[in-house]
Amino acid sequence: MSLSYYKRKRINDVVISTIMLIILVFTLFPIVWMIYSSLKENTDILVGKIPLSHAKNDIKIMQLEGETLWIGTADGGINRFNKQSFKKEQNVCIETASTSFNFDGKEVWIGSANRGLSRVFKDNLKEKKDFDLKLGNYDRAKVVGTALARNRQFVWFSMQYKGFEKVIEFNTETEKIHRVFNLKNDLYSPQQIQSILYDGELLWVGTDKTLIKYNLVKDRIQNIYSIIGHLPLGVETLKKFDDRLILAGKVGAFVFSPQKERFEQKIISGQVDSVDVAAGRIALGNNTGFVEYFPDGGTFKRHEDLFRPMSSHAEIIEDGELVPAEVSAVVQNGKYVYAGSSYGRISKYSIEKDEVIATSGAAKGRLVVSFVNYLDMWRNIDFGLYLKNSFLICGAAMVFSMIFATLAAYALARFDFPGSKLFSVTILATQMVPGIMFLIPIYSMFVKFTETTGIPFKGTYYGIIFVYSAFFIPFSIWILRGFFAAIPRELEEAATIDGCSPIQVFWYIVLPLAVPGIIATGIWTFLSTWDELIFAWVLTSAETMTIPVGIRNFVGNYQNRFDLMMAAAVVATVPVMIIFFLLQKYIVKGLTAGAVKG
Repeated sequence: MSLSYYKRKRINDVVISTIMLIILVFTLFPIVWMIYSSLKENTDILVGKIPLSHAKNDIKIMQLEGETLWIGTADGGINRFNKQSFKKEQNVCIETASTSFNFDGKEVWIGSANRGLSRVFKDNLKEKKDFDLKLGNYDRAKVVGTALARNRQFVWFSMQYKGFEKVIEFNTETEKIHRVFNLKNDLYSPQQIQSILYDGELLWVGTDKTLIKYNLVKDRIQNIYSIIGHLPLGVETLKKFDDRLILAGKVGAFVFSPQKERFEQKIISGQVDSVDVAAGRIALGNNTGFVEYFPDGGTFKRHEDLFRPMSSHAEIIEDGELVPAEVSAVVQNGKYVYAGSSYGRISKYSIEKDEVIATSGAAKGRLVVSFVNYLDMWRNIDFGLYLKNSFLICGAAMVFSMIFATLAAYALARFDFPGSKLFSVTILATQMVPGIMFLIPIYSMFVKFTETTGIPFKGTYYGIIFVYSAFFIPFSIWILRGFFAAIPRELEEAATIDGCSPIQVFWYIVLPLAVPGIIATGIWTFLSTWDELIFAWVLTSAETMTIPVGIRNFVGNYQNRFDLMMAAAVVATVPVMIIFFLLQKYIVKGLTAGAVKG
């Protein structure tokens, strides 16, 4: 059965449209994927995770207040639970990273890497306010953790970040920074602050190397105690116990006596993630459960390997054996102990029955869309300098290439001089040699030229512009030669008869007709230099680096920041895309101008 002409045409149109759509999808996919990757966390990119991840809702703190159990999670989640029914009554998430909490009083204070200091009222969890702590520019992804302490009037905040050895004292009444304590010292700096404890006139600060006793009244460091022999990885938890302190970290927990100024005893070995002090006993959360310590008799009671299996979304798995669970937060209430761990898991443990009697979970973490990558990108490297250098170098190389290539291409297209054909073939032959083969000779030439004349060439703007112009002039000549050859000679002859000189003919007649081809070739030159890495890497300096070299700085010996690299690639692509769309009509004309001769 034969199809009519119109049906065949309709089928052909559908097939062609489908094919073009598929081609468009494949063409745009790398750009879309680059933008999508720029909004992901670096860890997800490194492990090859395709979907956006949920923010970690690991339990950071648990605190009892009457019949309410307050729970704070790593993503800035505040959960209100009824301690009897063990059900969630209310929750809110303020979307923080490297989070610390303080639930004392009528307000919840939150310290974080991305927001600094925030306040939420307990009676209305939706009423939130952020405070600028003037922390300056820093990479939030490199903040390991934050520390927070509070009394009725002040909040003390610090963060575990390389080079940050300060504690900020924030006045909650005036809502302004009151003082900033600088804890740098000649003996132990640099050090990172991991925990803070308020104790009357004193502020105890635990770092990765020391325990610092800071006198708030005298506004100075009163004493510094080395912890390297006891907690070599730092004081991650500080708790007051009678007139003593409990110091805990990744290798154990110790009792420290401020009066005797020494460590009195070791409570437990191994990782300790949380500490809670109650009447007559101390609960220590570790990576397998929790341990009760009775200081009067120096005895222990272990409660480990007793947690029900949980999925990554805090859903109880009914079948299966019990599995270990790290306890990152623990709080005691008479005959019950509430324990919180990763993925928002919460367990209500009965001391009498020696078992978990109820299990629940905090609110699920939000989907993480990391717009902050674009801010961190500018903070990690001087991207503004690289953007300026790229525009300057690529723009100058394009202008010089087009000036020389236009004049040479017109001469080859219109004048038959001795050796013109050989010259055309030679120009094309230069493109057969890989550009990388010229790198060492050019570098040697730069060094020799500087030694001979004293004029620096390597690491300068004019040096790299000279190289780019020399590379792209030959091929630009070859492309433009076809454009000029397509312009009818009769137009030039008519202009000559009207009294125009050869220069006037070129300027007023030929050049305007060749503008689309010149623009198309110029854009090709600009894009080629914009993306070039090898020569820019070798021949530029810290002051003249272009975007490809700058993006390369995100790959280091100890850390690869692919999230920031993707963000930088997006920012580098946007200007080029804008230029392309603005000059699109000239590019189309330029691509077809030399297609038909005569």
